[in-house]
Amino acid sequence: MIEINKVKTTKLSMLDGTELKSAMFIDKSFPSHFHQSWSLAYIEYGSENIAFNNSGFLVSKNALQLIPPYSIHKNWGNKNNAWAYKVLYISDDVIKNVSKKINADYSYLASFPYFISYRNSKFDINEVSIFKIIENLFLDTLDDIYLPNLKKHADESLKEILNYLFLNYNQSITLETLQKEFKVNKFKLQKSFKKNIGLTPLEYLTTIRIENSKKLFYGDVPLVEIALESGFYDQSHFTHSFKKYVGVTPGDYKKNSKILQDW
Repeated sequence: MIEINKVKTTKLSMLDGTELKSAMFIDKSFPSHFHQSWSLAYIEYGSENIAFNNSGFLVSKNALQLIPPYSIHKNWGNKNNAWAYKVLYISDDVIKNVSKKINADYSYLASFPYFISYRNSKFDINEVSIFKIIENLFLDTLDDIYLPNLKKHADESLKEILNYLFLNYNQSITLETLQKEFKVNKFKLQKSFKKNIGLTPLEYLTTIRIENSKKLFYGDVPLVEIALESGFYDQSHFTHSFKKYVGVTPGDYKKNSKILQDW
């Protein structure tokens, strides 16, 4: 069966320059990863599987998912079945405004791995509607007495290394680099990362690089420069990693990225 890979991204003027992604895939799976912003996803048709640590879900048409920044997850479709979805990548400031309105602590909300609604929902892309969707997702979750057990667990001992990766993602970094920089055995570090974060150090680094590369697609920066500025050692390495994590090549992604002043 021919694989369908379609992704279109649009930078909107609303909600502090929110990015909208429309996508359709068939027989596609994405490895464990995270996003650096809040992501609000809506299934337009079909269904997908999504997993957070040991929690897995089948989400179908009209389901909504709100995923906080840095929440590790992976998702995949059902064999021979296409699924299509829209995602809004939303800034912290927008979410903080919603949390303030419902008198909820932002840090507490951000500590959850996910917020999911299976209601027969509408997904109108305007500020009033999006604010209301997020508000309802938060309120429904806070009413569920079981969800606090699903909170993400941060490992304090790894925060210094995570910060190093965020600040130096565009540099050449290997396990040996981290071993030398932090005086830690690279094999123990690999095991600790996988256990506490859900990714290896290099998988985490690749995700950071992919997330930062996507910020450069709306200008006139050549793909080879995007690759190098994002920390990939050449365009081939960039293309392989980008398609694995995003579902399309950097060239296709750039071709279908545009900026809209109004929606």
